[in-house]
Amino acid sequence: MEKEKGREMLVVEDGAPPHRGKAAKLVRQKLGINQLSHPPNSPDLNPIEPIWRHLRNKVYSTPGARKSLGHLWAATQTAWDSMTVEDINKHTGKMNARVAAVTKAKGLQTPF
Repeated sequence: MEKEKGREMLVVEDGAPPHRGKAAKLVRQKLGINQLSHPPNSPDLNPIEPIWRHLRNKVYSTPGARKSLGHLWAATQTAWDSMTVEDINKHTGKMNARVAAVTKAKGLQTPF
């Protein structure tokens, strides 16, 4: 991975065993990737959730996408390829607001 203009790289992962294992930890250390601590099961603090929702909506709105596994895969690839950096940034750019909302709500539900 290439550092972008001196920015620190963070990784947000769920608590799945592959993410907690020794091998994953060693790779993160080797690459200089810091892991962002967050509460388990917190979609408010996980910008990938709305990105997956955006992708799913694109796939399911594709005529014939649910016809077969092959059609679903083709629709998924097309939807993913059509996503732009701006689509992604719409969600990742809101992280400061998300953190502030979760803090204000003392960890309870937020509008996100």
